[in-house]
Amino acid sequence: MTGPLHGFDTQEPAIRELRRKIRYATEADNPQLMSLWLSMEEALAPACAASRWRLYVAEFQLLLDTLADDLIPAHWRTLCMDQIYRPLAALSRIADGESRRRQLNRLLYELRTTSHFFQASLTG
Repeated sequence: MTGPLHGFDTQEPAIRELRRKIRYATEADNPQLMSLWLSMEEALAPACAASRWRLYVAEFQLLLDTLADDLIPAHWRTLCMDQIYRPLAALSRIADGESRRRQLNRLLYELRTTSHFFQASLTG
């Protein structure tokens, strides 16, 4: 898959559709989609640590990309901001070496930078 929905190993049609709905806010009046999507991803998460890492990074990136898209309604972007802790917390739990911790710190920096840049459009 190319574009903003890349990076996911699991390509189940139902999950792919949820990712699309999350990323493009096609059901922005249905915040339960976010929890459903993250729960489904977790239920099908691979056992392999490297694959799990890629999954959580892809989830983080999808939420961050949505947060940074000013064509998406502000309330949906705020919901993404509220939920981005979930993949970050999962990454923190499995960051088992210096390299992984550096990668996690880069993601945290990216989130801080992006959220600071878009804060005004989310609150105003």
